[in-house]
Amino acid sequence: MNTKFSRIAAAPLLGTVLAVTGLATAGELNLSDSTTITSEETNLLKVGDSIKDFTISTPMAPNGEAEVTLSELLKSGPVVVTFFRGSWCPYCRTELSEIQDRIEKFEAAGASVLAISPEIDDKSIEMGNDLDLGFYLGHDENNELARSLGLTFTLDDKTIKKYHEYKIDVPKSNGTNTWELPIPATYVIDQDMTIKYVFDDENYRKRADYKEVLNIVEKLAEDN
Repeated sequence: MNTKFSRIAAAPLLGTVLAVTGLATAGELNLSDSTTITSEETNLLKVGDSIKDFTISTPMAPNGEAEVTLSELLKSGPVVVTFFRGSWCPYCRTELSEIQDRIEKFEAAGASVLAISPEIDDKSIEMGNDLDLGFYLGHDENNELARSLGLTFTLDDKTIKKYHEYKIDVPKSNGTNTWELPIPATYVIDQDMTIKYVFDDENYRKRADYKEVLNIVEKLAEDN
């Protein structure tokens, strides 16, 4: 059976509305976020591309693994990889909860889910426990993996000042001295390391549609 896959990617939004906080709900704060997107954005993966193998540490893992390698996960089925900004981002937490709501269906289709952020382990573990997540949480130290995929951007001075006002300290959360974050992005990777679905958007409020992601994973299971 032939399966049709498509890329979802919106036009760049360099002056977006930001709503982030560890002190209030997503709807209570609106901060103007005029970010600087790095030149690496031209290297963004597309449907049909092959992704390079990688190994990443996993502060939370279903079987307690300290790290996972993409090629090893792919031996048992497709892998859903999603990059999120951090536990302080309410949109990220909502996205991860949406994945958790479908985790049994992903697993039934033979898929693994790996959610990656630059945050230090303690914060990822705390969030994972709070949200009762049952899939892999990866730590992308210093955004190295995200940067290699063209996903990184740097907050500008105006936005950094507003983050400080709401006690959001990205360098502290990430254990670095930079205000660099990943663009939220989600990939479905087939067992031959081919990309079957891509969502990436500089507007951090937009996230992948996990009904569609699950549909693609289930179709891959049928084809295989």
